[in-house]
Amino acid sequence: MTKVILDCRTINLSHDQMISLRKSGHLNLGIDNNLAAQISAARAGSKMTSASTAHTFWRLAALAVVIGGIYLSVTSHWWWFIVGIIGAIVISRANQSANAENVLDAAMIDRDFYDRVRKINGWQYQIDEAEAQRYRAA
Repeated sequence: MTKVILDCRTINLSHDQMISLRKSGHLNLGIDNNLAAQISAARAGSKMTSASTAHTFWRLAALAVVIGGIYLSVTSHWWWFIVGIIGAIVISRANQSANAENVLDAAMIDRDFYDRVRKINGWQYQIDEAEAQRYRAA
């Protein structure tokens, strides 16, 4: 079957429909990396999701590596500062690249989160053409 990529304005899928189509292999859920990063970083006025929790944890881990490097550079050898900076950069880049996957995981288990992202037209659906016809938005 041919798959097409559609957004939330084109097809209307509830959380249960999305889960069912994904389990049956007719749908792949996606999100733009930049939007995923914004969603993970923005928590004001909304409950924490697994995506924002993971994002926060790894940001704190990167900060701890920098602080540890500074501490060791003062108490031991000066070059620990460089190791701390490089370690923090590696962790931060990995955190950024993992945002989309964390947001997708959160959507699978959190109906409210899925609906909030759907309302801002955040999801991208790679779906079989035949199935897409069934869920076309009016």
